[in-house]
Amino acid sequence: MNIKNFLKQTFFFKNINYFLLFLFVVLTLYFIFPKIIYAFFIVPIQSNGRIYLFGDWSVIISAIKCSLLNYDTFISNPCDVLGRKHVYGSILLFIPYIEEYNLFYFLYFPIIINLIFIAVILSHFNFVRIKEYFLCLFFIFNPSTLLLMERLNFDIFIFLVMIFLCYFRKNIFNLIFILFLTLAKFYPLSLFPLFFIKTDRKKLFINFMYISIFSFFLIFFLYLDKNNIIEILKNTRQFSAHYTWSFNFFALSKIPILLNIFQKNVLILFSLLSSSVFILIGIFVCKNTLIKRNYILIRSLNYNDTLFLISTGVFVSTYFVFNNWIYREIFLFGLIPVLLELSEDDPLFKNLINFIIFRLVYFTISSYFSIFKQNDYLLILNQIIDNCFVSFLFGLLFFLYLKILINFFKFRKLV
Repeated sequence: MNIKNFLKQTFFFKNINYFLLFLFVVLTLYFIFPKIIYAFFIVPIQSNGRIYLFGDWSVIISAIKCSLLNYDTFISNPCDVLGRKHVYGSILLFIPYIEEYNLFYFLYFPIIINLIFIAVILSHFNFVRIKEYFLCLFFIFNPSTLLLMERLNFDIFIFLVMIFLCYFRKNIFNLIFILFLTLAKFYPLSLFPLFFIKTDRKKLFINFMYISIFSFFLIFFLYLDKNNIIEILKNTRQFSAHYTWSFNFFALSKIPILLNIFQKNVLILFSLLSSSVFILIGIFVCKNTLIKRNYILIRSLNYNDTLFLISTGVFVSTYFVFNNWIYREIFLFGLIPVLLELSEDDPLFKNLINFIIFRLVYFTISSYFSIFKQNDYLLILNQIIDNCFVSFLFGLLFFLYLKILINFFKFRKLV
């Protein structure tokens, strides 16, 4: 797909509704800063009574500034307003920085990225049903997305690059971008199935060559950066989420009011059992709905299908492996286009869309009470819902990839 076709299919100005909704979202975000958003959704970064926007991006730029002054920013970063150390890969320290354009780096560039992000989100909806408006607006105006934009966390760049790669799927771009993102924040390694999705069997050797090159460079650069990675691991507290902001398999076992009643091991066992049950349900649903009714696999794994597979992979793998901030929930968006498409013919997918809307609304309410009212009762149910939902997706995704792999090696063509 070339750039011209890409713009034709995705650019939000193709319909006046997109432009008006884009304008509405941008103006609403402008007017709810700072009083409303900081009172009901997120807690700002403050120092000496001053609020600092785009705090997760500014710490990267401040680390670059200090690195140019010969500081080891993995150990000390006095250029940052809070003195936060650099907890990303060294590769980000090579981003060009020009002191004269300081305002651009800290203010204008983050605003531009947020505008692009909003435009990309809107471009995935047709807005022919009221439900799509609700889904879109609830997705944007919920604590995880608002926090992502307010802090300009690096996850927003990973998300945008993932969208780009799912559109074009040129393996040389996959190799370069996924390598860069993995060296920057490590977990984008879970994007590597892009090397193989919708691959012609004749190109199997070439793709294995790509993944070999990718693996070689990844190991090589990680080896060169090993001392800095050790320092990052010493600073896990800086990037590990507090339980109120956590998106993680172990989040339920960190809620204080539950720990006053149950032992931590009991809560982990409960999470494990419920997770196992819903993984099996996900496998069952995939086998008897997606596969039996020939959803996804009878098609040529188009953009929506690829986005579903890749973003769900990131969403699921990070949930089970890392102690994520709620930023990582941005990858839930990747499910929405294909679910909207399939919901026109099947009630199962309609119900999944309804569930996602419910989850976005409920998460907003539970976050407010937990963060601003110190009441974690609603958060308990939120974490249980997340555990079951993500486990269900894991089962579904596991069976889908297994079926794709079997079909591939049985030489069955996905048409």
